[in-house]
Amino acid sequence: MLATAASSPLRRSPLLVCILIVLVTQSYFLFKYNVQAATRFYPSKDPANSQDELRSTSTVIVTRTALIGPSGTSAILQQPTKSPIRGAPLHDIVLSIKTGATVIHARVPIQLLTFIPSFPNTLIYSDLKTKLGDWEVADALARVSSDVAGDTLKYWRKMQEVHSQGGGLMDSDGKMADMKEGWELDKFKNIPILIESYQKYPHASYYLFIDGDTSLMTSNWWPYLIDLTKLHDPLHSPIYWGSLALLNDMPFGHGGSGYLINQAAIRKLIPEGKAFDEAYLGDLERNYTKLASHSCCGDLVLGRAMTDRAGVTVKHKWPWYQGETWWSIPYHESNFCKPMGTMHHVLPEDMQEIWDFEQAMLRKTGMDKWRPAGWTPEHEQGMIEWKFSDMPREAKKMDTSKYKYILFRDMYDWFIAPRLPREPTKEKGEDWGESTVRIGWDNRSWREEELNKDSAAKEDAVDWQKEAITSEKNCRIACEKHKKDCLQWYYRPGVCGISIKLNYGHRLRDDGTYRELRDLGVSGWVMSRVEAKVEEWRSKCPGQVI
Repeated sequence: MLATAASSPLRRSPLLVCILIVLVTQSYFLFKYNVQAATRFYPSKDPANSQDELRSTSTVIVTRTALIGPSGTSAILQQPTKSPIRGAPLHDIVLSIKTGATVIHARVPIQLLTFIPSFPNTLIYSDLKTKLGDWEVADALARVSSDVAGDTLKYWRKMQEVHSQGGGLMDSDGKMADMKEGWELDKFKNIPILIESYQKYPHASYYLFIDGDTSLMTSNWWPYLIDLTKLHDPLHSPIYWGSLALLNDMPFGHGGSGYLINQAAIRKLIPEGKAFDEAYLGDLERNYTKLASHSCCGDLVLGRAMTDRAGVTVKHKWPWYQGETWWSIPYHESNFCKPMGTMHHVLPEDMQEIWDFEQAMLRKTGMDKWRPAGWTPEHEQGMIEWKFSDMPREAKKMDTSKYKYILFRDMYDWFIAPRLPREPTKEKGEDWGESTVRIGWDNRSWREEELNKDSAAKEDAVDWQKEAITSEKNCRIACEKHKKDCLQWYYRPGVCGISIKLNYGHRLRDDGTYRELRDLGVSGWVMSRVEAKVEEWRSKCPGQVI
């Protein structure tokens, strides 16, 4: 007998009806929000609006818990996200990164995630052919003449063998065997890297060479290269710029600080028409491999090649190219108001902090939307590439003095000022005078002026210099009382450092007894002088202050 409407199971089970309604509602939301999450985002073709549109997107996370909720209620989780600021891509500069196989995975990935996307023509060189995700890593030593390099290459051959057999190259500390041998390999890489960078991009205007622990202040490079191009035609006016180093009166660009070579300078070393002449390039490589065999470092070898063979000597362009990271920079009137281009000895976590700092500064100054004069939607979309050697007329007349560079001042305000100890230190009833103090800390004052037993033994040494190395108190007094322009000091048994520059420094050890940490080093800052001096430097800076 057929059931009547009055006897229908649905009529008899209100609970079943409620369950069906809930299931239908869940299916609706699941479909709706999964479609939103999967939808691709196509930014506006207008470069002025594209960054705002990118930042307004959100990631929608849909899970069973999110839909139903822990207590059976309906809930949708939405996680707002900010896309990183990517300025105009620097098409016409080749970025070549030199690193080693035993450290590449610890250093280069954070470079790939931060500044490298702004440099579409990036090359990565190691001492082993490998990959980092989708990135091809070239072996810089592949073209080195083994008969000239000699026994030094045995470590390289050992790495090739271990890698081919599926063995790991790093232990838990990121080291393999004797790291000194890895450093010995490094000096053979510079000339091959320059040759291959030129071969892969023979028509680029600029070639920038850095290390795997170098960080770039990416947004500063656009106006810098525009101004550079106005003064030096990259096709006809040779430049080799960096942070000058000297060894036995031989000038060269310090590799970790980065050095920039333009097309005109490379053509002096590798004449036009010789870029793929292997006989010419082989002779070039062999000559400088022989030099590298009894030299300290590859930076010097390249400096010799540029000076002797190309006739182009490095120009010292510090502090744009500089070999410190945020905590080791010595702040002074000579750099406080200057823009920065590179940093060196940057740990991966420091590189992330520097990237976050740059992103915040770009939003603060409004430079996140900046584009060079003559930039078009076709440039933005990568349909055509910008050529510095053929800049649009508007860019050649562009006044970049109005560009808000990121300055050393900004890095001081962001990183250093909030971290400096502020209150004068009193310990065990002793008044430390004007200084604020940290135990087990090195603020690198000794780099400016170091007093030690050798300096105390000199005939012209005065009493306060001799006494300064005998105790923390006397070292502090040397700074506060005897050097009126001294901003900070550092003491460890037998050594007193005093400095007119401001340096934050770093912790010497994470653990240890009070006495052990004190013996490692005590650092002090005369904060009244620091604050007065910083304000004096700041008064000479352009632009806004954080």
